[in-house]
Amino acid sequence: MIYIRPGNLFKDFIVETNVQEIDSKGRVVIKHTGDGKNFLSGCLADATDQDRANHNIPDHIVTHTIVQKGYPIAKRTDKLILENRVFYVVDIDDSGALGIATLYYVEERRDLR
Repeated sequence: MIYIRPGNLFKDFIVETNVQEIDSKGRVVIKHTGDGKNFLSGCLADATDQDRANHNIPDHIVTHTIVQKGYPIAKRTDKLILENRVFYVVDIDDSGALGIATLYYVEERRDLR
């Protein structure tokens, strides 16, 4: 028997790629760009304590995991958008590199829109 909550189904996340540019003062500026056509379909869940311990990096704490069928579409430092929520990709686990499933370890960000 499988227990599925109504809100825990596969959803479409818009993928915005991380681009580094140099501004007029010579400083590096990080922007996320996308046209809204690149997306991945995944299932969102809260991160476990073990996920946080194994995948946190300085300044970014893993808050959620996203499971996607197939090969990775997003990469580290990309931004994923789901309705009015924004997620920053902290780490990726391409399970066995077989293209069966991809795990994204993400941080929910309230300062990025």
